[in-house]
Amino acid sequence: MFAELPDVKMYYEDDGEGEPVILIAGIGANHRFWKTMVPLLKGYRVITLDNRGVGETEYKGDIQIDIMADDVIHLMDYLHIYKAHIVGWSMGSQIAQSLAIRYPQRLQTLTLVSSYQFRPHRSAYFMYLMTKAAVEGKCSMDEVNLLLNSFCFPESTFAALEKKGIIMPVPKHPEDPKEVYKQMISMDKFDTTEKTKDIKAPSLVVHGGMDIMVEPIKGRAIGQSIPDCRYIELPGEGHTIAPELYIDALKRHLETHKMTSISE
Repeated sequence: MFAELPDVKMYYEDDGEGEPVILIAGIGANHRFWKTMVPLLKGYRVITLDNRGVGETEYKGDIQIDIMADDVIHLMDYLHIYKAHIVGWSMGSQIAQSLAIRYPQRLQTLTLVSSYQFRPHRSAYFMYLMTKAAVEGKCSMDEVNLLLNSFCFPESTFAALEKKGIIMPVPKHPEDPKEVYKQMISMDKFDTTEKTKDIKAPSLVVHGGMDIMVEPIKGRAIGQSIPDCRYIELPGEGHTIAPELYIDALKRHLETHKMTSISE
């Protein structure tokens, strides 16, 4: 479905009934990133979306973290949702932080997965160079995604696939490298180091203990900075964490802080 929002024709999907949960994906990932999470949240109204620069969403103007957060607020208004549970992964967690800091009254809960207060320098180094090379036609997005896979998943994932004789696939329909590059640039000046302490929403932070894209120390830092935040570190997991590994913790978080009414 499409929502006609200010400067954005946003593609979104709206599944189920119950308290609204909005899932926000990271760099180069569209709403399909959450395809295994949606059925796990039975009993909730689950909304997924394509950020600016990916999927079927069309936009005018710039790509910035705060602007993408504003897009989420406009989508909520379009859907007549005043308050929602917000879940963000990677870059999506920065969009979620922007929402929690700038629109605290619109969040019932906040969940940050593979999160960070400012973009990691080492990851930015290779992602900028590889994506810029794709923009210039020096490599393909398939090659970029192969490298991303190697940084997002732990050794155990590749070992298990190799044992089955399977090579980890890359997206069949890769995103436009120019747009992915814009998403990366959007994080350059976004830094919540001095702001996460002011987040009021009940918060859960989930991080992989073997995350080499965003080292666990960054996840711990954000978990420690948010008042009364629950931090979970999953041993052996990387940057892309299978939803079934933290769905129980997420459901407990949502249930503990459920709305008194859906229109709350």
